[in-house]
Amino acid sequence: MKIGTLALATLVAVTSGTAALAQADFYRGKQLKIVVGSEAGGGFSTYSLLLSAYLGKNIPGNPAVTIQHLPGSGGVNAIDYLANAAPKDGTVIAVAMPNFFVTPFVEPSAVKFSPAQFRFLGRMSDFGRVLVSWHATGVKTIADLKAKETFAGASARRSTTSIQPILLNGILGTRMKVITGFMGSGPTAVALERGEVQVTTIAYSTLVSLHPDWLRDKKVNMIAGLDFTDVPGVAKIRDMIDDPQKKALWDFVALGSEFGTSFLVAPDVPDERLRILRQAFDATMRSDEMIAEAKRRNLDINPKSGDELDKLFVTSGSPTAETIKHVARVMGIEN
Repeated sequence: MKIGTLALATLVAVTSGTAALAQADFYRGKQLKIVVGSEAGGGFSTYSLLLSAYLGKNIPGNPAVTIQHLPGSGGVNAIDYLANAAPKDGTVIAVAMPNFFVTPFVEPSAVKFSPAQFRFLGRMSDFGRVLVSWHATGVKTIADLKAKETFAGASARRSTTSIQPILLNGILGTRMKVITGFMGSGPTAVALERGEVQVTTIAYSTLVSLHPDWLRDKKVNMIAGLDFTDVPGVAKIRDMIDDPQKKALWDFVALGSEFGTSFLVAPDVPDERLRILRQAFDATMRSDEMIAEAKRRNLDINPKSGDELDKLFVTSGSPTAETIKHVARVMGIEN
């Protein structure tokens, strides 16, 4: 019996070792691609670049990690690529930009994927957004936005950078005219500085990391927080909404901030590759080297595991039919 047990233990060890070696052999010499649904220079791109510098070190076989930017449709183009064109072997992942949580429900004809197809690798940080105005505009409060028309910079009609100002107009009576076509926070920031737009939505972490002078020199007024994240000294929009139905609309659109800079695996990736990538992601988030570099760049690291995000999506990622209908109506979409 003891000999049989020893033989079985030896067989299991050899088999496990062979499987691990096979996975290491799979990634060795390969390239892992991170797809970002916005232009270079913005917050999602910055976090993806940080991840790309360290993730490969924690994957067996140490594959090279590269970035591909596929902007368009508020990030939908990148997720469409991941779902329908990218290899399903664990060599492509993508950023789950906020529109991943909105467009498939509100405008299903505009996408070729279901959010339920995907699995999360993990989150680098939450991505709380704020509504800001340029200091020279004289716009400082929600009351100011109600008093006169202002131009709000956004990426695309389907992006939350466009959806949230439109919802604000309908819920609180602001008078923002949304100007789309700025592919990411980088071009939008330039437009804000040039006076082409007066207000925009931007991740607070992006302000801290990429525009610290705006905060230091009071070049922007932070009008309100746009989601669940606490921003020092800034009131949240959701706390200004009394009507429960309207608050549900707002929370649905704001959900993306809870997932923040999270990363998705292509549908049908083998479970063993998903496990390896999740372990590598978690190890990267604990890496002293990565954490030190994030600190140097003023990038906040507040991670969640892929399993935690999967569970959060199950409990929070399915809005009611009434909420979907209402948001679609506000956006001018007929389903």
